[in-house]
Amino acid sequence: MYPASLLALLVLRIIGIIVTGPSGEPVPGASVLQGHNLVGITDSLGSVNLPDTAGTLTVFALGFVEWRGTVPPSGRVVLEQVPVPSGIVVTVTGDRSTLRRRFPATTMLDGEDMETLSRSGLEGLMSLSGGVFVREYGGSIPVVSISIRGSDPAHTSYSVDGHDLASCMDGSPGLVLDPAVFGGMEVSRGSGSRFMSGGMAGTLNFISAAASRPPKVSVDISDDGSGGVSGSVRAGEGRLGFSLRRSVGVRETTGYGASLIYTGKTGPLTGGALASVAGGGTENPDWSIPTDGTRERGSLDCWGRAELGSDLSLIADLRTGRHVFCSTVPESIDDTHDEAGAGFGAELRIRPAGIHAIISAGIEADRVWSTSLGDRGRTALEGSIEAGFLEAVSVNASAAVNHVPGETTLPGAGIMLGAPLLDSMVIAHAGAALGFRRPTLNDLYWPLDSYAVGNPDLEAETSLDTEAGVSLHPARRASISVTAFFGRSRDLIRWEPGAEGIWSPVNRARVARRGVEAEGWASIGSMELLGTLTVLEVRDDDPCSPEFGRTLPYVPDHTWSLKASIALDRKWRVNAGARGMGIRFTNYSETSWQAAYALLQAGIDFRPSLHAGITMELSVDNLLDEEYLETSGFPGRGRTFRAGLRWTGSGS
Repeated sequence: MYPASLLALLVLRIIGIIVTGPSGEPVPGASVLQGHNLVGITDSLGSVNLPDTAGTLTVFALGFVEWRGTVPPSGRVVLEQVPVPSGIVVTVTGDRSTLRRRFPATTMLDGEDMETLSRSGLEGLMSLSGGVFVREYGGSIPVVSISIRGSDPAHTSYSVDGHDLASCMDGSPGLVLDPAVFGGMEVSRGSGSRFMSGGMAGTLNFISAAASRPPKVSVDISDDGSGGVSGSVRAGEGRLGFSLRRSVGVRETTGYGASLIYTGKTGPLTGGALASVAGGGTENPDWSIPTDGTRERGSLDCWGRAELGSDLSLIADLRTGRHVFCSTVPESIDDTHDEAGAGFGAELRIRPAGIHAIISAGIEADRVWSTSLGDRGRTALEGSIEAGFLEAVSVNASAAVNHVPGETTLPGAGIMLGAPLLDSMVIAHAGAALGFRRPTLNDLYWPLDSYAVGNPDLEAETSLDTEAGVSLHPARRASISVTAFFGRSRDLIRWEPGAEGIWSPVNRARVARRGVEAEGWASIGSMELLGTLTVLEVRDDDPCSPEFGRTLPYVPDHTWSLKASIALDRKWRVNAGARGMGIRFTNYSETSWQAAYALLQAGIDFRPSLHAGITMELSVDNLLDEEYLETSGFPGRGRTFRAGLRWTGSGS
């Protein structure tokens, strides 16, 4: 006897759609999503087969405005071009290309998701994507630590429209990001996502809003005193977005932040600029002496791309920033870190016999002037070749080499395969990648203070990662994706506390990571459900180590989330959700741990009749006021009430 879901699949009528650009040219490799889940990918002719009961769809492709709606009677979906292609390839920073956007281990977030993350913090990402573990701690301008698939947070890379945001000092974004200024985010998980520049576990690519989108303004406030205003509007041939926020830490330190982004296109040139400033009080772990420290951070990032014909592109980026930390207790500190960087690259696209190939080369130089690190610099040369076959079975292979004068030359390589089955209602994928990460300047040269010290003897780390997964769409309004992964790192760079509580980076000779991540989506009447689950095991894998077989500290054994949304009518929508994680050991002997926890959220949206573009929102996070730890010595945020008002215009 066949399962009911399989019988439904066998009798489902299939329809075909064709995705084209504004001039009628086919768009190959376009992702077709239902909710947050991939249901099909267009072939080289821009066509894809879907169940005719697919309902509302989202079509997303490199260089085009996101399309959302039901399939037109003609079966043809026409996409508009955007000023800055989302996910563009910047060889200098090693960003992955669109050829890898064809597998279930990628979650796309839209503008509403970004505004939710702006209000609640990037911790909310754990409710929207599987495989992600986020910690925010340390004050009103918090340290944000994002780990993907149990990897070290340094293995996660960050970009805006493909432009790398990493600071050469610590590898994290060199600015304080407000998600509200962006139109969406691509959460790419897997070793093939960005192996060249060190993002071995995955990439968070913030996507700028298209110029053609209607103007919007949002205002929100919380009962702890935090709040802000953000918005975006068309400006000439581009789009201008802004954000102003007041933030409050768990221990009531206060801070501020402002962001301004512009992206645009003029003829063959596309590019953008992102400016950000932030400052506020810091908070110490509860096991240390209280501090009166303050932190300020400012940055300016600019990037551009010139298309010289259909096959050659030139890419350039500039960045500069300043980070200041001052305190008088428990010790007098006045640190100023200035940094600047630039990159230039070229990219050649060739298409022999149906194969899409990219040959690229680039140079990137960074410099730091710091009261603690001194005057330091690093120049990197990179070259790569990437080839993809984009027919019924997708194959993508890459190879790269990274050279830094005076250091070891490091290779990178990867291969990904994807196969749509049963007319794209099942998509299977598998992949493997060799990646690397060099120590950051902070890893090497951070001077001894009350909390940490660098390690100049660190070696670069390498990893070999594999994965296999499947995305299933067996019913009209439901889907699920599951991916199993396994990785092994050599000389893993990891900050760990020493005997006197001083944190320092060390090389772990061998570390093994394994796990399973799953995402599910379903729509039942007026209710939508979204759930995620990730099960992890990260252990020391060096037989010569005294910790052999032990779990690495501060890595949860599982994370999960569940969200439900019910539309009561056209004006009212009720939301509820929960997320949590398992225990996190705090030592290698596995005798001490941070307890598992679960947090509840609830909210309601109301659209009054006075204007179709206005939405009022009320929500509460940590509804039961659960006590939990973000990380060692830093408590999580208690129950927080929020109110918001959002206006969206009717045109660009």
